[in-house]
Amino acid sequence: MTKISHRERVILSLNHQEPDRVPIAIGGGSYGIVDPSYFKLLEYYQLGEPVPPFRTGHSISYMDDRLLEKLGSDIRYVYPNLLPNSPINAGSTPDTFTDSYGQVWHRALPYYYAGKGILSDFKPGKDRLNQALDLPDSSHNRWMKGVEERAKFLKSETDHFVSMRMVASHGVFQTACDLRGTENFLIDLAIYPDFAQELLNQIGDFLIDLTHQAMRAGGQYFDMIELPGDDYASNLNTLISPTMFKQFIKPIIQRMVNTIREYQPNINIMFHSDGLITSILDDIIDLGVDVIHPLEPLPGTNFEEIKKQYGKKITFMGAIDISHALPGSKEDVINEVILRIKQLAPNGGYILAPSNHIQADVPVENVVTMVEAAHQYGKYPLDLPK
Repeated sequence: MTKISHRERVILSLNHQEPDRVPIAIGGGSYGIVDPSYFKLLEYYQLGEPVPPFRTGHSISYMDDRLLEKLGSDIRYVYPNLLPNSPINAGSTPDTFTDSYGQVWHRALPYYYAGKGILSDFKPGKDRLNQALDLPDSSHNRWMKGVEERAKFLKSETDHFVSMRMVASHGVFQTACDLRGTENFLIDLAIYPDFAQELLNQIGDFLIDLTHQAMRAGGQYFDMIELPGDDYASNLNTLISPTMFKQFIKPIIQRMVNTIREYQPNINIMFHSDGLITSILDDIIDLGVDVIHPLEPLPGTNFEEIKKQYGKKITFMGAIDISHALPGSKEDVINEVILRIKQLAPNGGYILAPSNHIQADVPVENVVTMVEAAHQYGKYPLDLPK
């Protein structure tokens, strides 16, 4: 095949065609590299000093195009200047911080976790939500500062596929769980559905406003935009029923999708949700999204069946196991890459990526092995070991 650009390679796969090789993605909102691993990779490739962090209050703080080039990633990323759930404001102790919602976060490296929800003592039916929840000003220019410049540069000066990262790390469901407390909010969905819907709608309106901002700033240059990540499932099943997803959450995501398409009808939209989400895949695809991340490699995930049933409707991104394969031996990594290519890559529609952020327990050599194996075994037409 004639040499093609990174952008063309991803687009062909998204169109369910076979390019020269399976595209590779590292660095997105849900498949980045934690800071300790970033520093080790800098040293491994002798890239010198780190770039300035693109955000604070996170353990994934660096977006280094030099490293993405070394790793062979076909996608480059535009990132918001500020995420509403970033714990950036000093709290009452050295290891506590607050985000733009006013929610307290505790530092427990390599991550932060939400403290007591600011709405945890709210009494549905007695208290008024608009008096208890003061959402940030979504119109402020601080959120998307620099987005237009970065997006324009990537689209005009590189041949990479341009993706806008999530405007918020957590979507409507997870944000409601952060603010209310997960147990409280799951009870709300069952016992106080009107309140639950009101809270979800207010969060949704705010996130949709941020999406408007992102699309106004750089939408004309985006090849893809990531929806805010929202985890609806554990490793065994969904946390809420498919009926609840369809009733409470799907309409809000549909509004977000429609908002994006108002600006750019043909843009690709990525949906991220961890855990075993197979029971809601039909509803997710029905939203009109183009890419699903990550299809976690769990005992209940039947990759062959999912590819057979949905492979012509959606592109799968991810699937590379970060819990067992990547921290394992070199052979484990190679076998994992071969397996996922075999299961998901025939006829295009697969972008190889980690199933979540590459963690500090993954040896640098294994990250390199992953991308080398993807290049070696991801060539079309596929000719994989038996």
